[in-house]
Amino acid sequence: MRQDTYDGLMKAERLLAILTVLMDKKMVSASFLASRLEVSIRTIYRDIDALSAAGIPVFATTGRDGGFALVDGFKMSDSVLATGEIQHILTGLSGLAAIYQGPTLTIITDKLRTLLESSRQKGVPCPENHIFIELVPSKRDKKSIDSLRQSIEKSLVVSITYTDSSNQETIREIEPCALIYLWQSWYTWAWCRLRKDFRLFRITRIRDITILPYERESKPQDLSSKPWARQWETNPFSQVCFRAPKASLGRLYECFDDDYIGAVDSQTVQVSANIPIDEWFISWIMGLPGPVTILEPESLAEAVQLRAKSFLEQR
Repeated sequence: MRQDTYDGLMKAERLLAILTVLMDKKMVSASFLASRLEVSIRTIYRDIDALSAAGIPVFATTGRDGGFALVDGFKMSDSVLATGEIQHILTGLSGLAAIYQGPTLTIITDKLRTLLESSRQKGVPCPENHIFIELVPSKRDKKSIDSLRQSIEKSLVVSITYTDSSNQETIREIEPCALIYLWQSWYTWAWCRLRKDFRLFRITRIRDITILPYERESKPQDLSSKPWARQWETNPFSQVCFRAPKASLGRLYECFDDDYIGAVDSQTVQVSANIPIDEWFISWIMGLPGPVTILEPESLAEAVQLRAKSFLEQR
């Protein structure tokens, strides 16, 4: 991410945060906003000018009790969002706070909680929240995520020791662009200086991460197009068919939809799907309970047999 792009994003976050505070309070001082957003008072004045230029009716008063406020009538009420919608948004923000902590997120969360409480006080029915999002990574992964986030925000390079799905360990310098929660795991989308291309790195496979004060060499990407999805789609797929005991249905449902699973008899099911065959899938299929019969492809059956033979030879 270029520095000018990063500065623009940070300014947009500050403007949203300032507007949120102004909608919640009658009058706030520049020093209060500067302390809350961890910027200088001069920056706050520039941001207020930007809000005014955008048509937001902000006015300023001088004196000991002076500050900034919105004109009367420009207030967000609890009717803007249905109570259930506020709860869902709060649930998502709470999950995001597990890996991202900043003044903007705190202010927005506080504002939404205020709206929710206002609804309750006015007698608006507030159903219990039954949805919870836990995105908390492990302690080791949290440390990696913090370093990656710092690299993204400051346009820095990081050095990592990375073990890929084929168990090959390399030391790489990467330029992280995004953090992604995908398929129940955290990833970073980054330019890899070793491969000279963008790659999706699984954070649990990262070791010895170090931030480096180097200039980035990669060009900015349009992250809104989710370029990492194309990498998943271009992985080679193969037609896989195997039979497993019904005792493995719980594990099968974790990876396959009902359309891919059919009953053979009262004790056995058959799975047919087009999926990538890699080290992860070989390990996964060997971990299924009970006997598994691989019908196709032959290369998968050979890989499983070779792995099993290797295990037995280690005894």
